[in-house]
Amino acid sequence: MEKRFSKVMLAVLFISVLTLVVMVTPLVKAQTLSLSASQGAVGSSLAVTVSGFASDEAVVLSFSNSLMLGTITVGDTGQGSGTFTVPSGLTAGDTYTITASGQTSGDSATATFMISGSTSTPTPAPSTTSTPTAAPSTTPTPAPTSTIPEFPTWIILPIFAIGILLSIALVRKKTPKK
Repeated sequence: MEKRFSKVMLAVLFISVLTLVVMVTPLVKAQTLSLSASQGAVGSSLAVTVSGFASDEAVVLSFSNSLMLGTITVGDTGQGSGTFTVPSGLTAGDTYTITASGQTSGDSATATFMISGSTSTPTPAPSTTSTPTAAPSTTPTPAPTSTIPEFPTWIILPIFAIGILLSIALVRKKTPKK
């Protein structure tokens, strides 16, 4: 009888953990980094937009993880934008990786940027999103709507605990007493 009870409890635990994973998965957001141009000269302006970061997080932007571009503090939606000057010390003709690093979450996103040899207007970058975007602004843009409802994180653990307790109660009810 105890072996049967152990197997049932193991199955209940497995189903509960699987349910928890399924509930938490929609809460994971991908971080993005969008640039207003794919190339530009040292000293030119570059508009940057980030999204998917933790609420009210400072996101540090750097070239090839060594030369600082600036910091954007995202809003409560995890999105933010800013305009920065391409720093000196970068070689014309080289392509650099710009990294956006969340200082609280540790999350990051990257984009590439080529340094042009002139001070001409930056070449617009091709859009990496499937929807058209407006010109970057200094205010955070609203988060895109999702077809999967997001549960508040504080409610996931109580639902998980209630599921386990109900499962135990059902197993005890069906288990004959000696």
